[in-house]
Amino acid sequence: MSTAESQNLPYYLKISQQLRQDIISGRYKVNDKIPSEEEIVKRFGVSRMTARHAVTQLVNEGLVYRVHGKGAYIANNKVERSLNSLKGFYDDMKERGLNPVSQVIEFTRRLPSEYEQHKLQIQKHQEVYDIHRIRYINDCPVGTQKLVVPAHLVPGFENVNLATMSFYNYLNDIGRPLKMAYQHMEAVLAPEIARRLGISENMPFFYLERVSIVEGNIPIELLTSHFRGDMYSYKITLTDNNAG
Repeated sequence: MSTAESQNLPYYLKISQQLRQDIISGRYKVNDKIPSEEEIVKRFGVSRMTARHAVTQLVNEGLVYRVHGKGAYIANNKVERSLNSLKGFYDDMKERGLNPVSQVIEFTRRLPSEYEQHKLQIQKHQEVYDIHRIRYINDCPVGTQKLVVPAHLVPGFENVNLATMSFYNYLNDIGRPLKMAYQHMEAVLAPEIARRLGISENMPFFYLERVSIVEGNIPIELLTSHFRGDMYSYKITLTDNNAG
């Protein structure tokens, strides 16, 4: 979210952004009490009603819960992402008022593996870009991602700065917006990735593999991600297709 966008937000959303950053950064633990409405009024110089709206916003997001007569407490200090959305990491975190940063640690062009040929529906002579990134939220490393893209589908891709630009925004710019994606997720241990992030090798990760599709049913992305189990949770919306 840009500075201009932030300035145009209602005060209660600006306050909820700041409190959300405090929660996700680990300043508060689960079941810790957050500042009272009176404390929010004094800290931000706003009305009691604005303070109440800010806390309600966090309640609606599932980050805090209210106890009648006592205040609001941390329900979940993890970043919650939806498995129903095609949003990328960068845009998703920006919309939450967080500060996402990417460190590109490898950017190569090479021939594809047999698995990549299968997933991306390409031939063995068709080169791919292979990009490895560490993802940060508010300067804290939260995971890694490996992006494999058929080179012939992304002209000039070597000039794109993926440390500051979303891959999905780039696809929009070149007229290849995503139409759908196939994704699966499992829990894994990944000690080599944990070492790279500087955390315990016993840390569980969410491992996700996504194949993204553009117009013409063309696979354009094989994305594999490892996100920390102590900082992430995922949600999915279930519906009854037979419901009237």
